[in-house]
This record gives sequence, structure tokens and C-alpha cells, in this order.
Amino acid sequence: MGNLGVVIDDRETTGHEGATILEAAEKAGIHIPTLCHRPDLSPTGVCRICVVEIEGSPIPVGACHTPIVDGLVIYTRSPKVLASRKAALELMLAGHTGP
Repeated sequence: MGNLGVVIDDRETTGHEGATILEAAEKAGIHIPTLCHRPDLSPTGVCRICVVEIEGSPIPVGACHTPIVDGLVIYTRSPKVLASRKAALELMLAGHTGP
């Protein structure tokens, strides 16, 4: 398995074939928030908090389950990403009102 090169937030990094965006970001020291991600479980991307923007893609993708591809350019804090995370969190909190 060869190394694949990606750019995350203007930082070049590499990852092995099959690695996720989240794993490549962690390797580069870039924090992507998560709620449902657990290293001992298969990633599902249910919470949508780990979304990132891939250059050229129309919608944000879940970093915990999206594999890297050589040459990807990824943004973890673009306005589109932050708005998507905020909306996901607001939806989660809307169903949890206090007494």
C-alpha cells in the first residue's frame, strides 16, 4: 500500500490507502470535531459533526468515513463546513429540551 498525498487546510500530508480524512487530519495535527466516532467501532458518519469540504465537491462529507484519494484538497473550517456543523448540532439540540 502506497502513501497518498492530500492537502488539508493548506497543510500537505500523507496517508495510506484506505485511510479516512479524519485519520489523515489527525496525522497532520489538524483537529476535526466528532461526536459519534469511536476508534473501536466502524465509522458511520451519523452525527455529521466531522463534515469537511472537498474542493470541487458540492456538499460537505463526513471525515470519519470518507477515504482519502491522492490529490484531495480538504477544508475543515470553511464557511460551508461551519454552517453545516452548526445546523447538525442545532438539530440534535432541538430534540433535547429541558424540564
